Amino acid sequence: MVKVSIITPCYNAEKFIGKAIESVRAQTLTDWDHIIVDDGSTDNSAGIVASYTEIEPRLKLIRQSNNGMCITRNNGFKSCSEQSQYLLFFDADDCLEPQMLEVMITYLNTHLDVGAAYCDYYNIDAEDKPIDTVYCPRLIPSMFSVKTLPYNTPETPLVAIASGLGGGLDGRTVFRRSIYEQTSGWDENLGKNGAYIQDLLVQIALISSVHFVAEKLHQYRLHSINQLHRQGDFGKEAKNLINKWKDKKKLNSEQKKQVDQAIFFYEKRLVPLVAMMSANQLITERKILSALSLYFQAAKNYLV
Repeated sequence: MVKVSIITPCYNAEKFIGKAIESVRAQTLTDWDHIIVDDGSTDNSAGIVASYTEIEPRLKLIRQSNNGMCITRNNGFKSCSEQSQYLLFFDADDCLEPQMLEVMITYLNTHLDVGAAYCDYYNIDAEDKPIDTVYCPRLIPSMFSVKTLPYNTPETPLVAIASGLGGGLDGRTVFRRSIYEQTSGWDENLGKNGAYIQDLLVQIALISSVHFVAEKLHQYRLHSINQLHRQGDFGKEAKNLINKWKDKKKLNSEQKKQVDQAIFFYEKRLVPLVAMMSANQLITERKILSALSLYFQAAKNYLV
């Protein structure tokens, strides 16, 4: 019986896709199927995956014209085993530690109220060498500002999800399938710069719990191609996500309250904090007028 389905979108990843596949094949938990959706690659990515299907019966290749990350993930989910209990959406240029699936599935098996669990990660470069990784703290409201959740605290409330949870989040989050199927899946209108994973975790958090597993089990690759691909207007993406969740027609009263709290925290606490930190940096650079403008904007966002 398949325990977990792994869905991998693949676009022009011929240099890395073999390593991604091998990291799945090396898992200590072996009850998986791996669906790779080639999203119209123009290199030899599909050929490399096809060569693996000849030796790995748990691997399946799907080919499609180029449609983007979210459509590709949704299509991959439609093709995974109907028996699987868990889902992992894993990128073609990243790698997993050998015990990743075993640790995460064991955690979910023993925490039945958790709909999604995500692990810690570290960065690797194009040659698989570990590089400096900055831990992204989980931010929650304090009385008048912001505070950080302790590293070993598993519970991750919706307000912390709204503040952002660090690199490669989609590729290191294991979803309980029965909860995932109650969401609308990957929103194909939210762009390519991370808003879609925040959106999906918000959906999960409104009907279940989201937990953090404090083990570095995911290797998030940083290289010139994926960094160019992931550049974009993050402020615009955040605004699009907030505008989506301000339309609360399908939410009950408790869910509306949680969403209102998360939006307030983001707009009235987190955004001013970031502006203040940027202004402080400008002061050190002697850019006084620019710093004063940011201080004023931060105060306005905080108070109005």
